[in-house]
Amino acid sequence: MATTKEPAKKEPAKKATNAKPKATSSQPKKKPTENTATSTTCIIDNGGWQIKYGISNNNSKPSTMPNCTARPPHQLTVLAGDEILRMKNRSQLVYNHSLERGMIVDGSTQCEVWTRLLNVCGVNILPSSLANNNKGGGLKKMIATNVNSNNVQVVLLVPPFVPSVISEGVDKILFRELGVGRVVKVLGGCMAAVRYLEEGRAFRSSFDGKAQNNDDLKSGETYWINDDTKCCCVVDSGHSFTHVIPTRSEAAVEHAIKRLDIGGKVLTNLLKEAVTYRQWNMMDEYHVVNDAKEQLCFISQEFNEDMKHARQTRRGLRKFDREFLLPDFVNTFQGTVQLPMPLQMMRELEEDKRQQLNKEKEKAMKRENNAAGSNENVRDEIGNDLSDQPKQKKKRNRSKVADENVESEQDENDAPDVESDEETEQQRLKRVKQMREQEQKRREAEAKDRQALALSVERFAVPEVLFTPSDLGLDVGGIADAIVESINACDATVRAAMYHNVLLVGGNAKMPGFKNRVETELRKLAPTQYAVRVFLPEDPLSYAWEGAKIFSQRPDFREKLSIDRVSWESMKKAGADQQDIWGDRIYNKQP
Repeated sequence: MATTKEPAKKEPAKKATNAKPKATSSQPKKKPTENTATSTTCIIDNGGWQIKYGISNNNSKPSTMPNCTARPPHQLTVLAGDEILRMKNRSQLVYNHSLERGMIVDGSTQCEVWTRLLNVCGVNILPSSLANNNKGGGLKKMIATNVNSNNVQVVLLVPPFVPSVISEGVDKILFRELGVGRVVKVLGGCMAAVRYLEEGRAFRSSFDGKAQNNDDLKSGETYWINDDTKCCCVVDSGHSFTHVIPTRSEAAVEHAIKRLDIGGKVLTNLLKEAVTYRQWNMMDEYHVVNDAKEQLCFISQEFNEDMKHARQTRRGLRKFDREFLLPDFVNTFQGTVQLPMPLQMMRELEEDKRQQLNKEKEKAMKRENNAAGSNENVRDEIGNDLSDQPKQKKKRNRSKVADENVESEQDENDAPDVESDEETEQQRLKRVKQMREQEQKRREAEAKDRQALALSVERFAVPEVLFTPSDLGLDVGGIADAIVESINACDATVRAAMYHNVLLVGGNAKMPGFKNRVETELRKLAPTQYAVRVFLPEDPLSYAWEGAKIFSQRPDFREKLSIDRVSWESMKKAGADQQDIWGDRIYNKQP
C-alpha cells in the first residue's frame, strides 16, 4: 500500500513535470527550427576554379572564392578560399585543388574550403573537431547573427553522372563533418534553366495584353526567351568540362546529356605550353597565364582568314597583337595589357592622318561659306557704290596718300603673321615629336623593368579547340557537334524547341565572340526547318546560382528535393545506396 500511496502523492509532481513540456511543447519548438532551416539556405555552386556562394534570402549577388587551399613557403599555415586573396604575392604559394576533371577527389581540401565558406556566411560548425579550427584572422560575416549548422539547408549544384563513391563522400562531409541539417543536390544546368524560364515568364507578363506584332517585342533578344515550350538546352562550359544538358519543364533529360572533356583548364595549359615554347618559361605560373587568358583570349569568327592575315602581316603589326606585362610582385601584382610598339605607332599615324583630313575638310567648308558670303557682300557693295559714287570720289582723292601708307604697313604686318603661323605649326610638330620620344623612352624603360608576353595568334588559336578538338588529337566533335547530338537524342517533338532555346553559361561563355561562333556553327549543322537561337546572359558565371536562389524560394522545394540528416543516417544504416537515397532528385525530377 505504501508503494501505491507514494505514486499517488507524487501525482501532482508528475503533472507538474508533464505540464512543463505542455507549456513548452514540441510544436512551438519545431516551428522556430523549421523557420531557421528554411530561412537560412546556403547555395553553393561548386566550380572547379571558383565557388559561387551566398544566402538565398539576401538580395545581394553571390560572392566568389577560389576552390582550393594554399600554403605559403616554409610555413605550416594553410589558407582556404578567400584567405588566399589576401596575399599580395601569390606566386610562391603551393596550391592544392580538390577537384579533378570536375569531380571531388580530395575530400579534406574540399571540407576545409566549405568550412571557410560557412564561416564567412555566419554559420557555426557544430562538430568540435572543426569548430576549434581557427584559420587566418578575423572573419567577415555576411550576416549579423550566427546560425548553427544543424539549422542550415545547403543547396549544392553538382555536375551530372557523379560516381557513387564520390557522391557518398560528399554526403559524409556535409552531414557528418560539417553537421548540415538538410542537403539538396541538383544539377547546375537545371537551375540555369529555372532562371531562363523565369526570366521569360517575367518578360511575358510585363508585356501581357500587348499585341504580338509590336516592333519593340520583335526587335528585342528577349522576345523569344519563353516560347511556352518549357524546353531549354543548357551549354555549361566551365573550368573542367563542357556539358550539354537538355531540359524539359526544368528537369534534365538524363539520357541526352553529353560531356566534352575540354574546359578552361585545358585552354590555360595550352597557352602555358605555347608561351613557354616561344618566349618565357611559364610552366610554374598557372595563375598568371590564366589571368592572361581571361584578359586576352577571344573566339575567332573566321579562323582561316585570321591565320591568313597573320601569315601576310609582320609580327607586331597584326590587328590582334597584344603584350601582356607580367607582374613583378613588388610594385604590381596583376598583369596588364598594352599594344605592341609598332602597332601603337601605326595607329598614332593613322590617327594623325584622320585628324589632318578632318581639318582639311573643315577648312574647305569654311572657304565655301566665306566665298558664298563674299559674293553676297560684293553685290551689296556694288549697289551702294553706284548710289554714293559722287560723294566717295572726293574722299578718295583726299585720303590717297594715307591709304598708300596704310597698305604698306599692312603688307609689313602680314608677312610676320604668315611666318608666325608657320612657326606655330612647326612648334606643334616638334612638341608632338618630343612627346612621342618621351613616351617611347618611358615604354622602353618599363619594358626593361617588366617582362612582357607577346601574344598574337595564340589569342584565338587556343580557344579554337573548343570547336575543333581534333587540333589536340582528340577524336571527338566540338561544342556544336555535342549540342546536335544531345538534341537528336531527345524526343522528336521537342527538337525544334531545343534548337530555339540554347542557353550558354559558364566561364568560357564570357569570351568575346563565343555566342556568335556557337550560333554560326550550330546553324550549319541544324536542319534548315528549325530556327536556331542562342541566348547569352549578362553574367553567365552566376546564372545557375541565381536560378537555384529562385528555385529554393518555392514552397514545395524543401519537401520534394531535400534530405535531412536523420533520414540520411537511417537510410545508410539500412544499406541503401546513393541511387536509393537521391533517386532522380539530382536531375530535378520531382516525385
